[in-house]
Amino acid sequence: MLKFMRKHAKSYLIKIIFAVIIIVFVCYFGAGSIRESETVIAEVGGFEVRDPEYRETYSKEIEIFRQLYRDRMDDKLIADLKEKVLNDVINKYILLSEAKKLGISVSDQEFADLIGSVDVFRKDGKFDKERYLAVLKQNRLEPDDFERSQKTMLLVRKVVSIIRDTGAPVSDADIWAGYVREKGKVNLAYSRFDPAAYKTRVSVTDRELNDLYEKEKERFRGEDTFRLRYIVIEGKGSLKDDQVYMDLLKSKDIGAYGKQKGLAVSDTGDVRWSELLKRFKSLKIETWIKDLRKGDISLPVRDDAKSYIFQLVTREDGKPMGKSEALARLKARITDEKAKEMARLAAEDALKAKSAGTRATTGFLPRTATSIPKLGEIPKGAADLLGLTKENPVYGKPVEMNGDYYIFSFAGEQDPDRKEWEKNKEGFSRYYAARYREQFLKSFIEESKQAMLKDGKIKILKPAKEL
Repeated sequence: MLKFMRKHAKSYLIKIIFAVIIIVFVCYFGAGSIRESETVIAEVGGFEVRDPEYRETYSKEIEIFRQLYRDRMDDKLIADLKEKVLNDVINKYILLSEAKKLGISVSDQEFADLIGSVDVFRKDGKFDKERYLAVLKQNRLEPDDFERSQKTMLLVRKVVSIIRDTGAPVSDADIWAGYVREKGKVNLAYSRFDPAAYKTRVSVTDRELNDLYEKEKERFRGEDTFRLRYIVIEGKGSLKDDQVYMDLLKSKDIGAYGKQKGLAVSDTGDVRWSELLKRFKSLKIETWIKDLRKGDISLPVRDDAKSYIFQLVTREDGKPMGKSEALARLKARITDEKAKEMARLAAEDALKAKSAGTRATTGFLPRTATSIPKLGEIPKGAADLLGLTKENPVYGKPVEMNGDYYIFSFAGEQDPDRKEWEKNKEGFSRYYAARYREQFLKSFIEESKQAMLKDGKIKILKPAKEL
């Protein structure tokens, strides 16, 4: 594939894309810095990835995440975002490395055309250098740094254009197959492996129980009890939740404030932790309530068009649990865990032996379905489950759904209606071709990354969790 690209590189150099491309790391690439003292966090094909560039990209993305997730931001989301940003920056340098191999560069004229097309740099319909320098100065940007970053961005766009256009042409058969995957239905046969059926085979020794109890005995307490008061602020009302929060921080009296503003103040009474979680399930109360002290006011917690603000009235820690009760709970937990592992291994053995036992069928499901009736939601790691076909009839690993394990195989399919296909063919063909090019680009980057990792041309000097 690379030989093909290099052979045709010159003919593609005229294809410059000035529109914003889908890849996030291009959109958010900043000027960066070249100071020698800055920490190098990765090396990619001769390029150095420095800490300030990562942090600039991360700060832009986390602002977007905060707006999207608001109070639902948690440690896992932040850790995933750090990993994503590092991968995005590395991917950019993989493309720059490929541009170097192909001999692609950005000429002064190409850069001038790009800058000249930006309205903010124009005066009386023409590029104005004084205006250009003034805008950069106003935004605290050095011309050399800005021009270097924009040339890099343009170079990445060019190599992306080449890679996307290099993908093999899409045939009518490919498009129809894509339409079948989008609009067709599949029937799957499955066998269920219920951990409950294996519990009688589980043995738990007294020593095993006592050893685990000694390690975890501080955890064995009754449930904490909470009493909360809260107000609900309608999004369409005149009161804004951030202002209400600031007012409550001053007054510390949610009851008096509610009376003053005409807001109903609700009182949970004394409730156990598990009940509290059920009552406020959509608010993810477990992520923040344990940080509150008596009298504290919570940040506004948004849910659809409403915001909730809580005040902790009282909290009582759960009392220590008796050892016999703790041992009983531990035994039940260990039994469940071992039975679940037995069910998983039994499912794997059945796959290897091609002996599925009693089987049922799902009935015909859209190939784009996200759940299977009576079984549950399809896990993210098994998103390709509904892609089984006559040629690829068995799903290669057990799938866990609602605590049970299943093995699946192809049992039949229904093609989309041909009349509907004729109506949708033109529009779907355009959509499929665009999606195919994006998938080809992602695959190319991933293949290049794996090859470079294997050859030692990518070195991660500082993992995302340390950034």
